[in-house]
Amino acid sequence: MDVRDILVNIRNSNLNNDDLNLIIEAVKFKRAQNARKAANTLKIGEQVSFNGKNGIVVGRLEQIKIKKAIVVSGMTRWNVPLAMLEAV
Repeated sequence: MDVRDILVNIRNSNLNNDDLNLIIEAVKFKRAQNARKAANTLKIGEQVSFNGKNGIVVGRLEQIKIKKAIVVSGMTRWNVPLAMLEAV
């Protein structure tokens, strides 16, 4: 079963609010896991990239928080979710 099948099943099912809340909790848990994994692979001072509003942004990793990181690109400081960052 892939993601599209899951989406179709959710849309076509008769899930109540409790069931939907369980799905939301599972998604939040997986996002937190992805953020922790990304935080363990990145180092402060490392060059990273992410997709910004106007395309790919490349910058230097300045600070790693629990779920986000500060990336400096030129004179701009970005507060980026860890899961969006890739080492350059």
